[in-house]
Order: sequence, then structure tokens, then C-alpha cells
Amino acid sequence: MNFLKEHEIDSWILKAAFVLMLLFPAFYSPHTDVYQSAYYAGFSWAYFLLVVYMVLQLLQNRGKLSRISLVGVIYFGLLFVYNALSLYFNHKYLHWYWEQINNTVAFLFMAALAGFQVGMDERKHDNISFLIHCIVLSNVGSIIYYFLGYTNLLICNNQFIFFELPENFYETRHYWIYSHKSEYALMLVAFIALFIAYRKKFKNWLTFCLSMAVLLCCLWLTHSWTGIAGVFLIILGGVLDQINWKNFHLKVWHFIAAGGFLAIACAAAYELLKERDIMSLGGRTDIWQAVWQTILKYPQGWGVRFGTSMIQVYDWFMVNNAHNVFLNQMLRFSIPVGVCFTLLFLGIVIYTMVKGRSFLLAGTWIALLVLLNMDYSLMSLQMALLFLIIYLIMRKGQERRKQRG
Repeated sequence: MNFLKEHEIDSWILKAAFVLMLLFPAFYSPHTDVYQSAYYAGFSWAYFLLVVYMVLQLLQNRGKLSRISLVGVIYFGLLFVYNALSLYFNHKYLHWYWEQINNTVAFLFMAALAGFQVGMDERKHDNISFLIHCIVLSNVGSIIYYFLGYTNLLICNNQFIFFELPENFYETRHYWIYSHKSEYALMLVAFIALFIAYRKKFKNWLTFCLSMAVLLCCLWLTHSWTGIAGVFLIILGGVLDQINWKNFHLKVWHFIAAGGFLAIACAAAYELLKERDIMSLGGRTDIWQAVWQTILKYPQGWGVRFGTSMIQVYDWFMVNNAHNVFLNQMLRFSIPVGVCFTLLFLGIVIYTMVKGRSFLLAGTWIALLVLLNMDYSLMSLQMALLFLIIYLIMRKGQERRKQRG
């Protein structure tokens, strides 16, 4: 145990997990196409390392286990119920266990971070800076990959699979190593929030601005207007966090900056309204209504039918998923399992908001929740990284409150 602590083996393992998540996301699946492989992601090397990391954290912090809080008891109790229900419905109807396993790893990872109050830049290794470097490098690669003519890269079943966007597709979009433009947009929004929270990790303002430019360029390539709108909330939250409200006085440059921000936001809103019917949320309300009827018809979940079976929305339009992460959990894995998943997720939202209490974290969660409710924008293998970023932003909010007294 002393050897593990002295050489910070847990930090090395976490760094390796970051590399696998962002630069070499190798996993296994019964499928090798873009959508089905993401819907049915199995063993992931990155998640394997996260399990090893959590075991090491447990060994190093076993003395803290006796001080588990009421919140922890409720969280682990709900996670137990989630797994018990998942096992039942999987055994009887669904026969796809990997989603349950990967989701559980992600939920446990968040519990380990929060329960042990893991600091990632307090020892010899600055894992936050390493994570930021991996994000920048990954997204520089994304831009190069896009201009080479590809839209998606899969490292699945020991194969590198390169996908191009079909000719005459109705819009340009880019996925990179993710399942869909919405998932890539969701992760980019989270990355931008992380960069703003930890801008002092960058060498100077130039490297910060260039790194942000890389992320914003990638977000533009995704063609996700919801993601672009979310960035405005995050930037606004970051600015509000910098204000000392006790001694705040309006100045001329405040009005100029606010006017410029509003002008850019209006320009983005204009482009959004040209392409999307905002009143029906881009047709989402009709999709959700049709999917909900299907969920009521199949309360035990679709199981392995998901992704191939279709739901009629209009006479001329069908979908294969709910375009909503939480409804998809019900559609795929049953109503009880979907409800447990949603409660666990919302529990993390509430916990981090109460602990973090920052405008940046609030803006980040609003942006993420909009994306999560507008599309199937979060697969199980990305959930742990998303939770890690939220945890780090929460920690930054706690640090800021302590500094201000």
C-alpha cells in the first residue's frame, strides 16, 4: 500500500484511462456500424481502468467508509435497486447486460470521486492539466480527420473503422469518436465548461484562447445548434462567477461587453430559427408523444430490438429512438429501470449544484440537460468522463467560495 501511495499508481492509471477515453477509445460490441455499436457498447478498456482506479481509491481510503452520509446511503440504495431491476428485466426480457454494467461503473466512479473528495492536482501529478492536454490533442485530431473527409472513427472489435458522411446528406455534421453529432456536442460543451473553470491551468491567455478556439471549431463542425446555444449559457455563468457582487458597480465597458455578447447570441438564434421549428422543439414533442405510447405498450422495454424497430411519428416519418436520454432508458430497459436511472442522474445534478453553487456549474447543467432531453446524446461509455468533468467544476466552485470566505 505504501508503494502505491508513494508512486501514485492511481494517478498513472487515471491518466491511462484519459488516453483511452479521448485518444484511443477501444471497445467491443456485437455490431460495427456507427449507431448500433454505440447502442450496444460492451467491454471498454477505459472503464476497466476506472474500475482498477476505484479499487485503489477504496484501499487507500478504506478508513472513510465508516463515515458514509445519509446522501450516500440513499444513492447506493438506489443504485442497488437499479441493478436488481436491471438484472430481473435483462434475465426475463432484454438479454443485454453491458449497459447496466457500464452505467454502474460510471455511477460508482462519481460516488468514489465525491465520497473520497479526490483531488487530482494536489500531489506530484496534475491530472487536470493532463486531461486538458488530452482533450485539446483529441479535438485537433478531430479537425484534421474532418478535413480528410471523414465524419466518424470507431475503434471497435480490434478494428479501426472509418466512416464518411453519405453523399447528398441534408446537412454537414461531424461525430469524431462519438456516436452522433449530439453526443459530440454534449462532450464539447462539457469540455468548454472545464476549460473556463480551470483557465489558470493554461500557460497564458493565448494558449487558453487557442484551445477554446479548437473546441468551438469542433462544435461548429457538429452542426448542433443546441450545443452552440449551450455555450452562451456557460460563458455567461463563467463571467458571473468572476463578479464580486458585494462591491460591484456598473461601468460603461460592462454595457459594451453585454451588448456584444447579446449581438452574437442573437445572430446564433437567427441561424437556429432558420433551420429549426422552435415551437415544436424541432419536432421533438411529437416524437416524445409517439415514443411514450410505445413505452406504455412495452413497459418491460424493447431490449435488443432497440435500434432496429421503428416508431411511427407521422405518416412520412419514423424514428428508432426517443431523442431523449431518459425516455430511451425506459424504452430500452423498462419503465422501472429507466425511472431509477433518471433518479440517479438527477441526484447527481442536485448534489453537485448544492455542493458547487456556482453560475458556471448552473449554466453547464442547463446546457447539458437541454442536450440530454433533445437527443440520445449520452452513451454509457461517455458518462464517466462527463461525471468527472462535472465533479471538477463542482470542486472549483467549492474552492472559489472558500477563497471568498
